[in-house]
Amino acid sequence: MAADRAERLAARRKVIIVWWVAGVLLLAFIIGSRQAYHWAKSRRAAQFAEAGDQLSAANKPEEAASKFRAALQLDPMGYRPLLGAARLASKLGRPEASDLWGEVVKLSEATLQDRQAYVESLTATGRFKIAEPILTALLKGDPDTRTLLMASSYSRNTGDFAKAVEFARVAVKRAPADDSARAALANLLAASTDAAEREEARKILWELSAKEGTVREQALQVLAVAPELSADERARILQMFDANPSLGVKDSLLASDLRLQLHPEDADKIFDQTVARWNNSEAPDLNQLALWLNLRGRHERVLSLFSEDRALADNQLLLSRLDGLASLQRWNDVETLLNHPNLTLDPSVLESFRARAAQEKNATMDAEMHWSHAISLAANDAGKLRFVAGFAEKSHADGVALKAYEQLAKIPQFAVGAYRATQRLSARAGDARVQRSAAEKIAALTPDDPNAADHLVYLRLLAGAEVVENFEKAKSLAEKFPDRLSFRVTAALGYLRQHDPGMALAQFKGPPGAPPIDWQRTPPAWRAVYAATLLANEQAAAAAEIIKTIPRDRLTPDHLQLRCAGGILHCVGAGVRCRRFLFHRRLRG
Repeated sequence: MAADRAERLAARRKVIIVWWVAGVLLLAFIIGSRQAYHWAKSRRAAQFAEAGDQLSAANKPEEAASKFRAALQLDPMGYRPLLGAARLASKLGRPEASDLWGEVVKLSEATLQDRQAYVESLTATGRFKIAEPILTALLKGDPDTRTLLMASSYSRNTGDFAKAVEFARVAVKRAPADDSARAALANLLAASTDAAEREEARKILWELSAKEGTVREQALQVLAVAPELSADERARILQMFDANPSLGVKDSLLASDLRLQLHPEDADKIFDQTVARWNNSEAPDLNQLALWLNLRGRHERVLSLFSEDRALADNQLLLSRLDGLASLQRWNDVETLLNHPNLTLDPSVLESFRARAAQEKNATMDAEMHWSHAISLAANDAGKLRFVAGFAEKSHADGVALKAYEQLAKIPQFAVGAYRATQRLSARAGDARVQRSAAEKIAALTPDDPNAADHLVYLRLLAGAEVVENFEKAKSLAEKFPDRLSFRVTAALGYLRQHDPGMALAQFKGPPGAPPIDWQRTPPAWRAVYAATLLANEQAAAAAEIIKTIPRDRLTPDHLQLRCAGGILHCVGAGVRCRRFLFHRRLRG
């Protein structure tokens, strides 16, 4: 019996073991089958993504997008499908690109290039707060040229021009043979207020224009709009544009601008030829043509470019049509179009146009209501606020524009640009207090920008505030940057406030080898300081010639009240007159 019991127990153990082995094998089979299924899905998704990449490279975006959608349905969090979709969205300038890159960089397979693309996408869409910590991390250690150029673009977009130039210079120093880095630096310097930096930009751009590829196209585009070009240089650029048989609409319009500058007598013919070349284009090119015509006052041509029905089908064309009607003062037509039932324009844009229409009809209360509504609808959306502010400024509703810029300034990444716009508007309105307040905020937000510091010192000296302290700052900046005329103008103003007209005049000589100043190309405010300096140095005739070139409406009351040599009495002609009175009288005509 004992033997039988032992045999039965052994048999039972064998059965249990067999069942356990069978269960383990079944579980392994299930897991293996599931993994095999996922592997097959991932492999199929990767094949779709590869096909999408090939279609994208062949400039077939719709077909490529279809492949990436199929890939993401099979493998929603797969690296290859997400990467391909993000690249395509960036290539097409789609707003969802940054969100796709955000998913890519969360994956363990994400590379440095993926994180760089994410920052570029965030910067392009104005999402600076998200981009900042990622960019900061990329800059640690030994950043490559692409990262440095990204930092330059980020700094420029957030209003820190000095830091943008600094990053671009480091990138060029790091890779002196990299034409894209040199082009980025030239683009920045071309927008500088300093003549020496603009000259440096033109030198780089002319060198790049002699090369083949996209960098040549970029260089020509920047050169074409440079203000200091001679007629020969314009003709040379135009010849380069004309030598390109596949000229796009942007370059074609730049070429037309050059023709208008070289041959203004043929303006009607040039406009006819340009419109004939592009009036049958697709909506994006057609809209560029419409914008170009509106900016050059050819509003009737804009209205004849496309029908109202076509404009209603494309918001960009609709905006161009509304702009043309507004410029022609056809406010009844504007209102009729704004009341169309099929409009899809953003409400803040619609309210801005309604405000402008009411303003032009002298319906003041209606205009105020619509402007207020437009700002309210824009809320905290930077793009909408910028439109409302810019449109109000263009409509000479400066008070509304200031309110919109004030709201925009609450968004940190747009604060500097908003305060600069506030400066511009307050200067036009002659409100020195608001102008100085904006300059103080800009200087505080960009402590490393010498241009911001100089401008603040200039405004304070102009107002006669804290003269000794600000004079020392002005003198220090001029000594550190002797090639910048704007800094020397501020120093000259400081010397005038310190009753030293001789040293004030010396500031306009510049460093050794500096080119003579072309006063016709300088801001009126600088000419006012120079005229005051000439008067303080007994050069009344030379001052009078400069004063003739100054548009009186471009100066603030502080400029008109500028005291030459501290207001010391001076004998002029048969009587004794105050230099301040003489300067003030001549400016006012």
